[in-house]
Order: sequence, then C-alpha cells, then structure tokens
Amino acid sequence: MLECYGPADQERAGIQTVHGLEGLNWMLGRSFVEPISTPIQITMDPDDGIMMPMFSRGIVLMSEQLLNCLQAAGVDNLDDYATELFNPKTGQHFSNYRAVNIIGLVAAADLAQSDYQAHGSPLVDVDFDSLSVDPKKSRGFLLFRLAECVSGIVVHESVKRHVEKSGIRYLDWLPPNEWIG
Repeated sequence: MLECYGPADQERAGIQTVHGLEGLNWMLGRSFVEPISTPIQITMDPDDGIMMPMFSRGIVLMSEQLLNCLQAAGVDNLDDYATELFNPKTGQHFSNYRAVNIIGLVAAADLAQSDYQAHGSPLVDVDFDSLSVDPKKSRGFLLFRLAECVSGIVVHESVKRHVEKSGIRYLDWLPPNEWIG
C-alpha cells in the first residue's frame, strides 16, 4: 500500500485548494470524459514544509520523478495532467508535479482474511484495520485503487522495488496487513 507521510521530525507541505475542478471525482478509477484545463492551479498550504514526492487530498499529485519511475516500472494505467503549485506565503511556484488519475478500481480485498468494518455494502468506504489482498483479483494491474476503500493505493511488489532503487525519499510502503484505511 502506497502512502506518503514524510519524515516525523519535519513539517511537510500540503495542498490547500485545487482550483477549477469542482465536480470531478479523482477516486473513481476511470478516465475523465471531458477535457481538463491545464495546468491545474493548486494553492499550497501557506505553512512552510518540505515538498513530498506525492500528495493525496482528493486528488493525487506526484512529482514528475515519481511518475516517471512508476511508468518505467511498467505502470501504464495513470492519466496525468500538468499542474502549477503556488505557495502564497513564500511566493514559490512548482511546475514539476502532475495531477494523477489512477485508472483501475479493483475489488481485490480478501474480506475473509481482512479485519474491517463495512458501512453497508463492502465497497468504496470500508474501514480496514488489516487488509488481505487476493493477487488473483488484481486483473494484472501493477498499481490500482482498492474498490473496497478507494483511498487505498495498491502497488505490486516489483513496482515498489523499482521505486525504492530510484532513491525517492519519503514514500511509505505498508504491507496490506498493516495498512489502516
């Protein structure tokens, strides 16, 4: 499971506002029908902090380095869009991040082996205290959103190893049984 918490001893930058994308849901796992105006304008939280390789707050932002690394590892189900990030406190602009729409919403949880609380149907908004992924259900995706809890990003072990070799810092790789989502 891919997360990006950052170092415990430092503040991290954050997303405050994504402009002009009202009504778009980036967590459905499918391509957008209508074209998106780019670059997507994003205002950063004015509190200072280090820039992370990935941000996830309704929309996933990845550094170009991370996105390129995932694609080099064989991940081919990402739609990405140019962004312009702006920190109102420092005046800094960042254009080396891409908004990423993960294509693939896959019901891959082995619920019999998972510890979870379902809110109605065991899809979309399940609270996991421990997840078991059935690799046979992954449909060949190397990276996908978990249909049972769409905030969960499942990554194949081969992709994890490839990204780790690149030296990108501050990514957190959680074994599914230790993931809480």
